[in-house]
Amino acid sequence: MSLVTVDEAFRQIDEKTEGRLLARYPEVEWHDVIEARNVIAHGYFDIDVEQVFDICQKDIPSLIETQRKMIKELR
Repeated sequence: MSLVTVDEAFRQIDEKTEGRLLARYPEVEWHDVIEARNVIAHGYFDIDVEQVFDICQKDIPSLIETQRKMIKELR
């Protein structure tokens, strides 16, 4: 559920900034981040738990780093 919340938050940020903020950070595949929410929220029993685990292990650390960078630059 944390992934759903994070993905939804980035979707809203993207919408409110009309795509300008996330575009400044091309190192993240934002479409994939945002789309993951739909898969998790609506996939129900079709969710591949190993894929979710891989996302948490491999992708979340770089997403956190980018988020820290975003916050620092916005201050």
